[in-house]
Amino acid sequence: MRTLSILMIVAVLLAAFTFGCAEEKEKEPIKIGVLAPLTGAPARAGNAMANAAKMAEEDINKKGGLLGRPVKIIVYDTEDKPETGKLVAERAILQDKVVALAGIFRSEVAMVVAEVAADNKVPLIVSTAQTPAYAKLVEKDYERYKYLFRSTTNATILGNQLTNFIMDYLAPKYGVKKIAFLTEDVLWARGLTKIETERLKARGFEVKSWLVPLGVTELPEMKEMEEWGADVIFPVFSSDNGYLVTKTWKDLKINAILLGVNNPIASPEAWEKTEGRCEYETTAFASVVIKYPVTDEVVPWAERYISKYGVEGINQAADVYESLQVLFQAIEKAGTTDADKLVEVLENNEFEVLRGKIKFSKKNHDHMAWLGPPYKIESPLGGPIGQWQLVDGEPKVVVVWPEGVGNPDDWKMPPWVKIE
Repeated sequence: MRTLSILMIVAVLLAAFTFGCAEEKEKEPIKIGVLAPLTGAPARAGNAMANAAKMAEEDINKKGGLLGRPVKIIVYDTEDKPETGKLVAERAILQDKVVALAGIFRSEVAMVVAEVAADNKVPLIVSTAQTPAYAKLVEKDYERYKYLFRSTTNATILGNQLTNFIMDYLAPKYGVKKIAFLTEDVLWARGLTKIETERLKARGFEVKSWLVPLGVTELPEMKEMEEWGADVIFPVFSSDNGYLVTKTWKDLKINAILLGVNNPIASPEAWEKTEGRCEYETTAFASVVIKYPVTDEVVPWAERYISKYGVEGINQAADVYESLQVLFQAIEKAGTTDADKLVEVLENNEFEVLRGKIKFSKKNHDHMAWLGPPYKIESPLGGPIGQWQLVDGEPKVVVVWPEGVGNPDDWKMPPWVKIE
C-alpha cells in the first residue's frame, strides 16, 4: 500500500512537471531569423532591413503574437559574404532554433543559404536578392528545395515595367522606335540590359547598347546615342554616376527621352543634387521613398519609419517587412510552425502586404509580380514608374505607370525632344 501511494505521488508530480513544461513551451517565443548585411558595402540597406525587422516584431507582438506566443526576430549580419551567410544561417537554425528565415541582400549569399535551408528543411523567404538561379533550384529539385520562396522580383523581369511603358505607351503615342541602353559595367546592369534588349527587339524596336565603366567623369556616349538617332536613352545605373547621366542629358539638351533604371534619381534629394536637371526624367521609384499610396498602408508606414529611425524607409526595409508579414500570415493560417505545413500554406494562398499582394508561383516559388496590380510590383530597384515634374512650381514625382497605379497621360515630353 505504501509503495502504491509513493507511485501515485510520483505520477502526480510527473504529470504536473510535464504539464508545466508544455505550458512553458507554449509561452516560448516563435523565433524567425533575418539575414542582412549590417557591415560591408551595402550596410545602409542592411541596417534598413534590420530596422524593418524590429518594426515587424513590435507590430505583431502588439497584436498578441502568433498562436498565443510572442514573436522574436533575430537579425544576423551576413557581412555581405556568402561564407558568413552560411555560418549565420546554420547558427540561426541549429543553435537558435528559428522556425523560418527571411531577408538576404546579395544573390551570392542567397544561393549559399538556400542549401542550408534545404539541408535543414526550414522555410526561407528571400526578400531582396534577385538572381534567377535561386528560383531554378525549386524547378530542378522540388522535394529538396520546396522550402525556398522569394517575395521580391526576379531579375528577369526587373526592367519590365519600364520597357512596357515604352512598348505600350510611348511607341504608339509618340512613334518611339530606337532605344539606346547606357549601361554601367556591373553584373546586374549587364544582365538587365540583355533581357530588356531581347524583349524590345522581339517587338520590333531597334536597340543598341553602350557600356560605361564605373567612376567615369564624362559621358561622350550620350552624344553618340543622339547621333545614332535614339528616341529613348535607357540608363541602367546604381552608382552616383547616375547624376552625371542626368546632368549631361539636360546640359547638352540631348534629343532623346531619358527613361530607365537610374537609382540616384529615384530619391527625394535628386532634384536638389541635380539642381533641377532631373525634370522630365522618368525612372522607377520606391513608393515608400516618395510616399506614393500604392496601398493605404504605404504612407503611414513610411512616416512611422522616419519617425522611429530618423531616415527614410528605403526599398530594402519594406522588402523585409513584407517577407515577415507573409511568414506571420502563413503561421496563423497553418496553425503551426511545422515546415511542411507552412510550405503548403505558402504555395496555396496569397498574402496582403504593405505594397499590395504577394502570390507565389507553384512552379518556382517566385512572387508572381507579372500579374500586375494589386499584386506587388516593387523590387529593390524601384516600383511604380514616375517622372520628375514641376507641379504648381514645386518639384514632384508624378506616377505614370503601370495603369491602375498611375496615369500614363500625365507623362510629359521634354520640350527640347523631337521624335521623328
